[in-house]
Amino acid sequence: MIMSQSPLIKIIRNEIIKQGPISFLRFMELALYHPEFGYYCSPRDKIGPKGDYDTSPSVHPIFATLLGKQMLQMILVLQSEKEKIALIEFGAGEGTLCHGILDYLQKSAPDIFSKVTYIIIEKSLSFQARQKEQLVHFYPNTVLWKDQMPENQVGIILSNEFVDALPVHRMRFENQSLKELYVDYQDNQFKELFQPPSAPPLLSYFDSVHTKPEKDGDCEINLAALDWMREVGQSLRKGFVLTIDYGYPAHQIYHPSHNRGTFLCYYNHTVCEDPYTHIGEQDMTSHVDFTSLAKVGEAVGLQVSGFTDQTHFLMGLGIATEMQTVADKMHESDNAQKNFLAMKELMAHDKMGKVFKVLIQEKGFTHSIALDGLTFRAFPKDALMPLSQQSTF
Repeated sequence: MIMSQSPLIKIIRNEIIKQGPISFLRFMELALYHPEFGYYCSPRDKIGPKGDYDTSPSVHPIFATLLGKQMLQMILVLQSEKEKIALIEFGAGEGTLCHGILDYLQKSAPDIFSKVTYIIIEKSLSFQARQKEQLVHFYPNTVLWKDQMPENQVGIILSNEFVDALPVHRMRFENQSLKELYVDYQDNQFKELFQPPSAPPLLSYFDSVHTKPEKDGDCEINLAALDWMREVGQSLRKGFVLTIDYGYPAHQIYHPSHNRGTFLCYYNHTVCEDPYTHIGEQDMTSHVDFTSLAKVGEAVGLQVSGFTDQTHFLMGLGIATEMQTVADKMHESDNAQKNFLAMKELMAHDKMGKVFKVLIQEKGFTHSIALDGLTFRAFPKDALMPLSQQSTF
């Protein structure tokens, strides 16, 4: 396919011409995060009906409310600390989740709200501008923006659909050999080729998660996610890490049922697997390997509190009661029916409810903390371990 020469395509093309084929990781990094033309840095709408995809906070505000309820419970556990509690969100989108969490805290626990600092770590200047439009007026003394995770923090670190958008190495496992996908530019178009892995950690990755693809096929390795988790764990002195994203434990994500990989693109709410169309105008993602996040976290002092799916997480926080309240009013208005259907989408087994997982880790406690969001565990405590080390389901 002959390509139109957008500024971003020219930038990627010129880098390839100058230094030869680039790893897909680098291609994805430029397509998503180029400071001027990358997808996340562009001014186009990305979330909601006018954008390319929906997120749980954009589907219904109850998601942020219940997350605020869970974070309040965590804050109460941390309240013995004298300094302010930091709530740190990575990749805050348009600020909808932050707004909902702070609104809940301000109304439900104003004394605690006054002791909270909400820090947003956001690379995209476009998203930062939208976040500030939504948040500065309501929370002028509460929300701060920083370029990187501050050190020696007591508090809660939150990411919702952040890890899945980090650039990944796309790999091919064939004849017991691992190769990496590179991107070349020939005949006025991008072309794919496979070469030896570009980084030593790729070769040892599957040993580290005690699994490997059982059959030949394609997969992704997200080393950036491991770097992120390592940074988070080292910077957190005491508190919790709450990671919400779509993905699986390693033994599932590298199962033969996923031997084409999990890489996807989203454009105008349409899903495709072609990263070379709509470059800089479409989202790119891959499913998260939660086993690797848990293992790296343990190495920097983060213990797994629990691992569940979004359905069970929201059930533990009381969404069923909220849905019943709305259901009782459905005969009164169309708005109540829309509210109920949106809540149902958050819980649906074939949609967000099952696909999205919730990993909660803790650090600095002498005993494990019981959390409401983990009341109904979708998975046993050892679900992130290799199959050979798991209890019977």
